[in-house]
Amino acid sequence: MNKHIEILVDINPLWSEYVSDLLINKIGCPGVVTEEREFDDERLIRADIETVKGYLPYTGKFSLDEVQQALTRERQNLVQSGINPGNLGSWQVKTREVPEEEWSENWKKFWHPQKIGQKVVICPTWEEYKPEKEDILIKLDPGSAFGTGTHPTTRLCIQALEKLIPEFSGQVSMADVGTGSGILAIAGVKLGVSSVVGVDNDDSVISVAGENAGKNKVQDKCRFFTGSAADIAGEYDIVTANILAETLAGIMPDLQKLLKPGGVLVLSGIIKRKLPLIEQSLNLHGLKIREVPEEDNWVAPLAGFNGNFK
Repeated sequence: MNKHIEILVDINPLWSEYVSDLLINKIGCPGVVTEEREFDDERLIRADIETVKGYLPYTGKFSLDEVQQALTRERQNLVQSGINPGNLGSWQVKTREVPEEEWSENWKKFWHPQKIGQKVVICPTWEEYKPEKEDILIKLDPGSAFGTGTHPTTRLCIQALEKLIPEFSGQVSMADVGTGSGILAIAGVKLGVSSVVGVDNDDSVISVAGENAGKNKVQDKCRFFTGSAADIAGEYDIVTANILAETLAGIMPDLQKLLKPGGVLVLSGIIKRKLPLIEQSLNLHGLKIREVPEEDNWVAPLAGFNGNFK
């Protein structure tokens, strides 16, 4: 029987997506889950266990010490940058061996339907939800891909789309960089976007995004492929990129090229203290921040070309 190593990291729930990204990109975990969190009108009111779980195929070469050292270094970097250690959690690492079928199903116990903005409701495909009259329902199965709508970085993007899309007239186009589960692309179409192209540098999530688009009957308006912002052709009314601040700053020239003259760039995955880095990068490429929605310790600036915003 195939086994996986379950890596458990104790955190403050606000840092769940940040640590999840570290487990995937630094440690190499193909799958990550977080424990159940309950929200009430955008506010976290309960977090059962403050833990992120990452999974690796079982191997005798695995080193708990190396994983702990890598996460400790990242945590120390945040503390040195001014983040209060008490707001991070301990980031202490524990491990256990689990059967493959257990890790692949485990996270499904901790995710339930949630209303993200004024209208959008994200619902796991394995749960039932009776939508209200104004609800826009998105059925989702993220697999090992990012994007369930439970974290502020994703929530801020969806709330921005709810606000921005009605501002455009006619056919509205959108590009989604780092599409993950396809949640933003699907939300865009459900909210009125005519067509979306989504890219991700992780080949394994492209099929997940396509399947989710099909489950929501928007596959004819969504196109997903493996790549980066530089691989997308054309210009778009709305460009979303929910990644990390350093990555966003590095690909800003490519994001700028994707934006129509009157378009809006929605950036997320940004810790509040790193907003100056993003603002500097935007300014260098002729872009100006329109507003900066925020939730908890995260921000999602909306930007466009200088002169578009007052």
